[in-house]
Amino acid sequence: MDAITPKENIFRRIREALVSAPMGASRSVDLESSVYPEAKGDLAVLFAEKFIAKGGRIVYCEDIEMILQSLQELVRMHAWDGRIFCVDEDIRSLLEFASIEYGCRPVEAALKDVGFCACRWLLASEGSVVFDSSQNGRRVLAQAGTLVFFATVGQIVPDMHHALKQLKGTPKCSSLSVWTGLSCFGDIDGDVLPGLGPQDMYMVLIDGSLE
Repeated sequence: MDAITPKENIFRRIREALVSAPMGASRSVDLESSVYPEAKGDLAVLFAEKFIAKGGRIVYCEDIEMILQSLQELVRMHAWDGRIFCVDEDIRSLLEFASIEYGCRPVEAALKDVGFCACRWLLASEGSVVFDSSQNGRRVLAQAGTLVFFATVGQIVPDMHHALKQLKGTPKCSSLSVWTGLSCFGDIDGDVLPGLGPQDMYMVLIDGSLE
């Protein structure tokens, strides 16, 4: 009689485990309800608190005039003129109204270190930003040292579960990205040091629409 090899012994144990495995998951499992804790209070306030806790800064604007003034002030304070990359048409219109110079060609992305990016949703429970490939966020994330997001209060949702539910019926995109804050890491002494990617981020939060 031939001896059982270690490989055959492993396969035998696997077959026995499969035969004695319990039945599959119950069909009564709820796959629709959110797994996130319910967001309580004003969603805009909750998002702002979480976003700031992640190292971001909020610029709140009530109307177009305030948006233009805020953009001009940001550009002046940080010397951003000529350093901005943006492909979103609505944001580019704002920059043109504010007489702010920017680049929008793909070849210019590597030469500009301030990325302006539109958002799909803002997640109040996490202070995170969701954007898709049509907003060119991946290019901005990869190359910009400073991120400036644009969104309206109406784009704030409680959590990712609600965002994905709204995704049904909207134009399809090749990818969705979630920005959860500035990258950082701790060294051997316990100090928190900047990580890779953008080192500064702003959210221009508009109480209305970009149009």
